[in-house]
Amino acid sequence: MPHIVVYSPRLTREKKVACAKELTEAFERGSGISAEHLVIHFEEHSYDNVAVGGKLLTDMEPTLAERERQYREQGH
Repeated sequence: MPHIVVYSPRLTREKKVACAKELTEAFERGSGISAEHLVIHFEEHSYDNVAVGGKLLTDMEPTLAERERQYREQGH
């Protein structure tokens, strides 16, 4: 059973639906294998858990820090 793992920041449900559709279609086209049993895992991570060039994304980009704060305030 083929698997695709998507590591990303938090995505809305709508974005996950769109990504799953596009990834499935691309998998079928590229591999020639039916995607009937393709499994896609979305691994979402806080912007505080990702660093680029030695800096956390939330320290590099104020809008990401604000999104992270709002997410936590919602009780997540």
